[in-house]
Amino acid sequence: MNSYIKQVELSAPIEEVYEAITTEKGIKSWWTVDCDVSTEVGGVHSFRFERLLFNSMKIVDLVPSEKVHWTCIEGWNEWKGTDVVFKLRSIDERKTSVEFQHIGLTPSLSCYKMCSKGWDDTLLHLQQYVENGETNAHVPHTGLKGVLSRSAFKVFTRQYTK
Repeated sequence: MNSYIKQVELSAPIEEVYEAITTEKGIKSWWTVDCDVSTEVGGVHSFRFERLLFNSMKIVDLVPSEKVHWTCIEGWNEWKGTDVVFKLRSIDERKTSVEFQHIGLTPSLSCYKMCSKGWDDTLLHLQQYVENGETNAHVPHTGLKGVLSRSAFKVFTRQYTK
């Protein structure tokens, strides 16, 4: 089966796109503000939604302005052992092509439809961030809404973490 792949063209220099994908400030601007970010090969990112661990990604490879490669080491069972790869190519000094792959995220998985939609939205957030500084990362809810959101997330993710 084919893994999830999406090609996007961003109106931003390749260095800015690479920085958005590899720095704490960048990742917290387009994916989730509740994360721990490493900046070196072998380091681990931990991503949380509603203050609950979604997954941890080990950094496999960082090639400046060319490639970012992570492997999921903890989180949803269907994600464990899958690879997230960003391949960057400069179109010109103000445009960058990104080939995004989630290798192992295939249509045969029960989470595929939801996860591919999630990646579509997340890559749009990356685009909005690098093109005009707009931050659309997930922010945990607070108060009663936060308690309810965490409870719902726990129940929802049970099917993917057993």
